[in-house]
Amino acid sequence: MNDNESIAKQRFFMLSLIRLASTALIVVGLLILAGKIELPRAAGAAFTIFGLLELVLLPRFLASKWKTPGE
Repeated sequence: MNDNESIAKQRFFMLSLIRLASTALIVVGLLILAGKIELPRAAGAAFTIFGLLELVLLPRFLASKWKTPGE
């Protein structure tokens, strides 16, 4: 396996972990908002909003940061 392939696999794994963690954060936030987890509703709203922003923005940011120069 060459270096480029190894780096691509690491980056794919990182993006997948970010998406999974973001989804988990959203689920926890929604469970708080639904009253299934006893925490303030503001915390549930914050978790949900932060998770959504992380899910949408962070993978795009990292992908653009990782682009090969000249592409």
